[in-house]
Amino acid sequence: MTQDEILHVFLQLGDKLNAWRHNKNSCKELNNAVNRAIVENEWFTVENIEQMFSAISSQMLDAEKMQKWISQYEIPEKLPKRIGIIAAGNIPLVFFHDFICVLASKNIAVIKFSSKDKVLPESITDILINIKPELENYIKITEEKNFAADAVIATGNDNTIKFFKENFGQIPHVFRKNRTSVAILDGSETTDKLELLCEDIFSFFGLGCRNVSKLFVPENYDFTKLIQAMKKKSHIKNHAPYKNAYIYSKALLTITEKTFTDNDFWLLTENFEKFSPVSVIYYQKYINLESLKKRLVNEAEHIQCIVNYNVDFGKSQQPQLSDYADDIDIMNFLLKQL
Repeated sequence: MTQDEILHVFLQLGDKLNAWRHNKNSCKELNNAVNRAIVENEWFTVENIEQMFSAISSQMLDAEKMQKWISQYEIPEKLPKRIGIIAAGNIPLVFFHDFICVLASKNIAVIKFSSKDKVLPESITDILINIKPELENYIKITEEKNFAADAVIATGNDNTIKFFKENFGQIPHVFRKNRTSVAILDGSETTDKLELLCEDIFSFFGLGCRNVSKLFVPENYDFTKLIQAMKKKSHIKNHAPYKNAYIYSKALLTITEKTFTDNDFWLLTENFEKFSPVSVIYYQKYINLESLKKRLVNEAEHIQCIVNYNVDFGKSQQPQLSDYADDIDIMNFLLKQL
């Protein structure tokens, strides 16, 4: 297959994702997959899946953006390599960016899906193969933990890194572990921007590495306007798993005698750590803004996005093709190291 053919198939997938968002009956296979996915993973909702479909179709499967992205790379004619993708399952279709990179570089994707997000990815790959049957030679799904590959891209947590190293450390690899995102506020933010920040915090219930889990604020910062803006997302308290997480975190903060603000469906507490539990937002005060930015850049190993610095408000969960996780250019990895 030519690269143009591969990209054209992805554009057709984008059309199907968009069509489903506006008419659930437009693609029976996709609709069935969505319904199954929300049954098999209690953290998946139709709203969140629609949001992911929108982000993928608008930011990645747009013809102009795709052409601009792929034109940055010289992709030689060569025999395809087997590239393993070990996918995470914290939010819907989180594997997709790695997947399009592997196929766009004209390699074979050997994918081990997470048990938490298996139905949707398999449906997506089936749709692509139905559009272009030849893709069956480029998409291989495996259940094996240790499979044959020429290189691997693995996403997990700090506990799975040891397994990745033991089983795939001898071949070219990208291993990703826990990261989170933060936001910098200075007190001048408008209500509109703070409402956009709600999306950065609460999209996918805050389960993604691109979700903001901590705020950096100046001394004497007034949280009133922020708390008011957050009410935009109050409906998430009706989701049982999230509500249970909120109740648990509130009890834990109470028992440990931590000072916190209870905002009905989320909790705000001062903490120097970056990784906060679901429903809890940490904050930390800063004195010098430029010093803070430099420090956060130096701590990039743990931070995916810095909202209001390298990512605009409301955009943390809308990565484009050139927004590589962990700032590792996967296309360069595929083209230069193999």
